[in-house]
Amino acid sequence: MATADAVTVLNHSLVSPPSSAAATEMSLPLTFLDMPWLHFSPIQRLVLYEVPQLSRAHFIEHIIPKLEHSLSLTLQHFLPLAGNLIVPSNSNSGTPEIRYKNGSSLALIIAECTTTDFNYLTANYARNCRDFHPLIPELKPSTEDDSGSTARITPVLALQVTLFPDCGMSIGISNHHTVGDAGSIFGFMKTWAALSTKFFEDNIDRDDAAATLVSYSPPCYDRTMIKDTKGLGSIFWDQGVLLIKLFQNESSTDTTAKPMTKKVRRSFVISRNNIEKLKSLALQKRPQLVHLSSFTVICAHVWTCLVKCRGPSGEYVDDEEVEYFCCTADCRRRMDPPLPSNYFGNCQTVIRKNEKNGKLIGEEGFPIAVESIGEGIHQRLKNNDSLFDDADTWLPGIAGINLDRVVSVAGSPRYNYYNLDFGWGKPKKFEFISIETSGAISLSGSRESDGDIEVGLSLSKPRMDAFTAIFNNGLDSL
Repeated sequence: MATADAVTVLNHSLVSPPSSAAATEMSLPLTFLDMPWLHFSPIQRLVLYEVPQLSRAHFIEHIIPKLEHSLSLTLQHFLPLAGNLIVPSNSNSGTPEIRYKNGSSLALIIAECTTTDFNYLTANYARNCRDFHPLIPELKPSTEDDSGSTARITPVLALQVTLFPDCGMSIGISNHHTVGDAGSIFGFMKTWAALSTKFFEDNIDRDDAAATLVSYSPPCYDRTMIKDTKGLGSIFWDQGVLLIKLFQNESSTDTTAKPMTKKVRRSFVISRNNIEKLKSLALQKRPQLVHLSSFTVICAHVWTCLVKCRGPSGEYVDDEEVEYFCCTADCRRRMDPPLPSNYFGNCQTVIRKNEKNGKLIGEEGFPIAVESIGEGIHQRLKNNDSLFDDADTWLPGIAGINLDRVVSVAGSPRYNYYNLDFGWGKPKKFEFISIETSGAISLSGSRESDGDIEVGLSLSKPRMDAFTAIFNNGLDSL
């Protein structure tokens, strides 16, 4: 089991864009699509790479300098990630923004771990969530007086590279959701990895390499393209202030502390063959489905298994108890006018559905879940007018439900971290660490096959054991 001293910090680096960067300042006001994420905990991911016989000397002398330099060159195209989220104490003091100014930097921790088994961390079986905490950097907010008013200032991104001697290394990523959605952060990681690979393969050190790599699709930061015709930005701001008072002490502003839970995390791989079988079963039971996809059948299977495992794990839930499913959908192409695919920021809409517990645990639970999720997606994405028609209820809706009855989704197979090669091969394991606190399930591509999907969960040990049996039995019976 990992402890607070499971890693030894070798260096605290502050990485800035190169002095030759064209822009010295950038201020991005939050759009109404950024605003709902203001008071949520950071998104945390971990990518682990197997590099046999990797010594500390080679790690420090050869790998870290190239990682730092390629990171600096990448940041000149992703300036907001070296900046801070500025949140005024109240609406009279201004509106939140992402601000980068000359000299701003990104925190990069260089560490070493000799107490935790690398093969244990990269396995799919249940592992203690606390063993992953030391590998993830924190985003620590500060409160400063800014032009006569008090503002909370939080870095939007922090990174940690940890050496496992003779085994490999990991890259821990913490980001504030307001700076960008999954596609935006993956775009940054993909660019950094591509540039790092170029350095390692070609043994070059050219500052023009970053420009060459991103020239085909530079990030777009034009916030004027997002039209807030319903005034949702101010609505979300007011609602967020009320929510933060509801869920935590009003005087507390630090939601970044690492959790100390007794949960375990585990990965489940659903093969392409089983995905097709789940689709066939859904169509057999519900021939008139308005929407059917790999996403809907995977989420439906996981949702029903999570509901069904409560009883066997010792929890009593009444049949009339309401169970909730929630996911987001990228809507760049559906905006009016459409946004470019390289728009950097948040551009997602929310899909929420609910069903009675008794329906989901019954024999028809899976087709009911498929139909419910599919209808939610269809209704939300059927036209531009439906994208945000009830958005003013998104945040208040959280306050009125039992969060233990909510299944949400983090990540997407579209953004496959298993394809991130920094110059020493593709990852051995990807973990969506923050599902431990959010309660979400994570979806990603599989390291084994392009057509398989990896599902990540974080649950109590009794509930994980019950879920595993029900999940596997469901797939075996297809």
